[in-house]
Amino acid sequence: MDAGHTALIVEDEPDMAAEVADLVRSFGHGHIHVETLADARACLDQGGFCYVLLDLQIKTDSQSIKPRVESGMAFLREVRQRYPLRGAQGTHLMPVIVISGHGKEQFNIIGAYRHGIDEFIVKPLGTYGQDVIGLIGQTLEKAGRADHMQCEARTHEAAGQLVRQAPPGRFWHSQDYSQVSLNGEPYLFTGEIQRSAIRILHAASRSGQPWLTGKTLLKQAGSSDLSMRMGNLFRRHPAWGTIVVSNNRGQYRLRTE
Repeated sequence: MDAGHTALIVEDEPDMAAEVADLVRSFGHGHIHVETLADARACLDQGGFCYVLLDLQIKTDSQSIKPRVESGMAFLREVRQRYPLRGAQGTHLMPVIVISGHGKEQFNIIGAYRHGIDEFIVKPLGTYGQDVIGLIGQTLEKAGRADHMQCEARTHEAAGQLVRQAPPGRFWHSQDYSQVSLNGEPYLFTGEIQRSAIRILHAASRSGQPWLTGKTLLKQAGSSDLSMRMGNLFRRHPAWGTIVVSNNRGQYRLRTE
């Protein structure tokens, strides 16, 4: 598998989350880990992931008493509302793989496939002769994501958004800032928070005061990241350090020339 991918791991059991994270790191992938439906929704808005590893039984939010299958199903439906399209091989262009201990309950499997998952892995990992690493690799390949360089384009396609050729010129952006180019180099932004951050930075660059603190920027962009770190939003994005630059003192600006 090509390195550079980022998995969104939605799992509320700490030991299992650590095991899944260790698994994806073993083949060079990064990960974002959340435990609740509320946090998973925030990640869906922020973007920056290439595929989803979803536990069906998760808590709704930090105030929930117990995890419920309904919460995992709700997130699955929301992913599919955002990214409904499939590739030529039938796999969704935004792959969702369920990792669940409820695989023995047939109605959960049927329901998950009905709502749009691409594969189902039964907990514990490795049972029933499951080749988890091979399955993830095959799913990414079928989704047109074997090469991580294609992931941004696949994510746009998954949402039904056409990637347009940027016109000539130093800096260009689409109306919604989902596409930006600098000197002909394209950058795609799939998450609402990412797009908002780029739009705010662009407005700052035109105001003559281009530098914004990371916390100010993320707050204005609507991020729910409690740590308020720009790296959480952009570090694995090709824009990081190229058009989104830092002065190493907690401030950031958009490079437009």
